[in-house]
Amino acid sequence: MKNRFSYILIILGLVCVRAQDNMERLTEYIDNAQLVIYSESSYLSDSMASAITYVDFCPGGTYYYSYDGSYTVKGTGNTSNRNNRANGAGVAENSGQWKVLEYQAGYYLEIVDAYGKTDYYPINIQNLINGKWKINNTTYVFAQGKGRCH
Repeated sequence: MKNRFSYILIILGLVCVRAQDNMERLTEYIDNAQLVIYSESSYLSDSMASAITYVDFCPGGTYYYSYDGSYTVKGTGNTSNRNNRANGAGVAENSGQWKVLEYQAGYYLEIVDAYGKTDYYPINIQNLINGKWKINNTTYVFAQGKGRCH
């Protein structure tokens, strides 16, 4: 019985060490990288919108975020203002802390912004390795060593 208990403790210890090692490797992979997120509205609608976001992951767990977006909405086609448009644009910047966490056999990116708001994002390791992926009308590009860290 004592040998089984020792064996179980050794196995649990190895699993914890491996998970910690994977988290450290994933953290090193994300360190000094840049994630660019470009989204655009459907070309089938009468309105257009696009936005580009840059997230720079810096060593030591700091990140910098910048956003630039704009939109245009056409007037309706069956009224006198069909040639009128509504336009707008916006920019935003933020910074905070990031770190990699493991939860239920998966990895998550914890983001705490300058205002203390915390968000968690699942990490798809294969997407990071590929460097580019698309979900609906949003394209993501992950570039190692391209972080604009101050």
